[in-house]
Amino acid sequence: MRLKPLTIIKLGGSAITYKDSTPPKVNEVNLSRIAKELRAYRGELIIVLGGGAHGHQAAHSYGYADPNSPKEQLLKGIPPIRHNMAALASSVETSLNKEGIPAIVISPFTSVTLRNGLIHDFPINIIRKSLENGLVVLTHGDVCFDEETSASILSGDTIAVYLAKELNAETILIGTDVDGVMDDNPKLNPSAKHIPVINQENKESILSKTGPSTNTDVTGGMLKKLSELLEISNQNREIIIFNLTVPNRLNLLLQNESTICTIIQS
Repeated sequence: MRLKPLTIIKLGGSAITYKDSTPPKVNEVNLSRIAKELRAYRGELIIVLGGGAHGHQAAHSYGYADPNSPKEQLLKGIPPIRHNMAALASSVETSLNKEGIPAIVISPFTSVTLRNGLIHDFPINIIRKSLENGLVVLTHGDVCFDEETSASILSGDTIAVYLAKELNAETILIGTDVDGVMDDNPKLNPSAKHIPVINQENKESILSKTGPSTNTDVTGGMLKKLSELLEISNQNREIIIFNLTVPNRLNLLLQNESTICTIIQS
């Protein structure tokens, strides 16, 4: 396994926040350890944050999981969602900077627009310039204005996939709180088996068994994650889903070493 010039790492909300905590709370222990694992990496790097407790709770309470929610209610949810995600991004930025990682936050809300929940306009010039000048880009799932529905949630997974396509990233590491993709929900079935590789031969069978997250999640859970990642899989792109809550797995992947994970192939 060889890392390519640009790596995109998704830090799942379930790994960097206590997802059922009210009010939202950052998992400082995991975050500090993740920052230490990242500090040795020297390639171009984009880090995408999942919302975890900071995003999903507020989004759910203001009706973002319900397609029939009135526009006025959705708009009222923008300030609390933005406040929570800005706080989470600031905590991650602080942890990374403490380890000497030159991370800067670029929030989607300030420039991205959606249409019916899909990306309508996503300028990437500042992201490109930041990478060219040696900065680590830190972005995150967010609430964005929507041309049709007033506002919608833009998930971290969708951001990772979009930037991978636009910037030709060839390594995408998706950190979650499970060992990759399983044949059943491991939180409900302790006997669930790990799937090491997803490819053309088994993808339809796996997608048919995959459901949403067991936590409060307004972005579609594992099914949407897998579907989007499969769309950009090809022979020149390395896509891996792994357990970010287990110490050293991220470090091993960044060092081109093998570890428990699921590799997505074309």
